[in-house]
Amino acid sequence: MKLLGLNRVELLVHDADRAAADLSALFGGLEFAREPAEGVLDCRVDWRAGIEIVHPESETHPVGRLLRERGEHVFTVVFEVEDIEDAKRWVTRQGFEILYEFDDGTDARPATIRQLSIAPDRTHGMLVTLLERVHRD
Repeated sequence: MKLLGLNRVELLVHDADRAAADLSALFGGLEFAREPAEGVLDCRVDWRAGIEIVHPESETHPVGRLLRERGEHVFTVVFEVEDIEDAKRWVTRQGFEILYEFDDGTDARPATIRQLSIAPDRTHGMLVTLLERVHRD
């Protein structure tokens, strides 16, 4: 598996507006843009800083339950890899469990990213996601 580097850190928060304001004040002018998210999540990202703010808009959503049970915390650390299939083979050979796989493709549009998330039991509580950017010719 060829690791290309850190893509972003995702923070799970109670109040996305306040988190964006606090982080912007701390780091001097971050600009968080809303990103499309699956389900009922409010996601805002500053790609330059590599920080994503995640706020569940429903307490019944699995992420909402996680926030209620664990409070605000670093939710996910996303690393970019060269080839997601190679990464998948590596991860499973090392004995890690893949929780889920995801791509952003639709019937009308091919995927531009592919990712997989690893169960946090062997990553010391940290949800690790590996991401490949799919390049189209």
